[in-house]
Amino acid sequence: MKRFILKLLIPTALFFVLVLALLLITAPQYTHTYTASFIDKMKRLESIQEPKIVLVSNSNLAFGIQSELIEKEIGMPVVNLGLHGGLGNAFHERMPLFNLTEGDIIVICHLSYSDDDCIQDPVLALTTVENYFHFWKIFRPKDFPYIINALPKYIYRCIKRKINKSDVEPTTPNCYLRSAFNKYGDNVFPRNVAGGENPPYLWHPGVNDICMKRINKLYSYCKKRGVEIVIAGYPIISGLPGFSLDEYKNFQNELKKSAACPVISDFTDYVFDKKYFYSGALHMTNDGARVRTEQLVKDLKVFLDKKGQGN
Repeated sequence: MKRFILKLLIPTALFFVLVLALLLITAPQYTHTYTASFIDKMKRLESIQEPKIVLVSNSNLAFGIQSELIEKEIGMPVVNLGLHGGLGNAFHERMPLFNLTEGDIIVICHLSYSDDDCIQDPVLALTTVENYFHFWKIFRPKDFPYIINALPKYIYRCIKRKINKSDVEPTTPNCYLRSAFNKYGDNVFPRNVAGGENPPYLWHPGVNDICMKRINKLYSYCKKRGVEIVIAGYPIISGLPGFSLDEYKNFQNELKKSAACPVISDFTDYVFDKKYFYSGALHMTNDGARVRTEQLVKDLKVFLDKKGQGN
């Protein structure tokens, strides 16, 4: 029996040693890409040792917030952790756990609260954390089978990029680069004209028990540490075929019934004209980001006033 176990353990150990060696030799290979902004966002998060506002979700935040305006109006430092929808809600929700400080306000702005509690694209997750092993704590035990399965593809891509010397900063700037983000984690690439390479589409939000149980558990965990979690609106493009305000009102009502944490927004306040959308139905122009931020500031002020923490 012992020999059989050894026969299993030795090749497994050799596999992990080989994988670790390849990670150390070939990665990182995505240091100038959009998702590499994760590293800068997390470093800012960990550097602030006072109560702060932490924005959590996908690219609707990256391309839709002016954090400096929130900081000025609320009087608290802001970290925009908005990243990439392909990572999934659960990945984004674990980002603020790297530095919880009493008095923090975590603002969740998901598009939908119905998910399968998985990392949507494990290869994308690996290109995001790369071999910054400190940040591998973002993965839960249940995530590792998917991460391990994705490692060969990720390492192959790293080797290919290393051979092709792909990991260089592009000379032509665009909005999908690490360099497009400011110190807060906002994408500040100039987006002055509505419309982009992606046609707008109508996003239908939802609520399910899997997602809400996870968020409610996170809320309970944070509350014990003096950290508040609230749910706020995301930008909704109006006028598309099938658009209905009732859908968002029903979504909001269902969310309020299911969430243990406060829902501080009226989602219909986040319905904006298509002129404010730069690309698709989530990425906003600079003016759109300002208008959306102003609405979020109003919601936060009302919430803080109710708690007796308003300026």
